[in-house]
Amino acid sequence: MESIRKVVGKNIRFYRLSKGITQECLAEKVDVSSTYIGYLERAQKSPSLELISTISKALEIEPALLLTPPDKGDDELKRLISLLSGKAPYSVAFVHDIATAYFKSLEDHDCQKDQLHY
Repeated sequence: MESIRKVVGKNIRFYRLSKGITQECLAEKVDVSSTYIGYLERAQKSPSLELISTISKALEIEPALLLTPPDKGDDELKRLISLLSGKAPYSVAFVHDIATAYFKSLEDHDCQKDQLHY
C-alpha cells in the first residue's frame, strides 16, 4: 500500500498536468515555491491539510481527490472529473446530456446490429 504522501504527490502532479499548469504557476497560485511543489509531487514533503485545501482550490477540484489512492486504469475518468470540476452546473449538465445521448446511440446501434444477425 502506498503512503499517503505518495498518493497526494501523484495526485497533485496528475491534476496539475491535467489542467496544463506548470509547477511554477501552481506554486504562485498557492503561495509556495516551485521547489516545494516538486518536493510534494516526489513525496519528499507532506503538505498540511490547509495546503491541500489551497492546492485543490487552485486546481479547481475537491480536496478529497488529492487524498484518494488512484485506481489502475482510472486516469481517463480522473481527467474527465478534472475537466468538469469548477465548471458551472449548466455546463456539467450539458456534458452529461451529451454523454447520455452518445451512449444511448451506441446501445441502439448495437441492438440494430444484433437484429440484422437473426
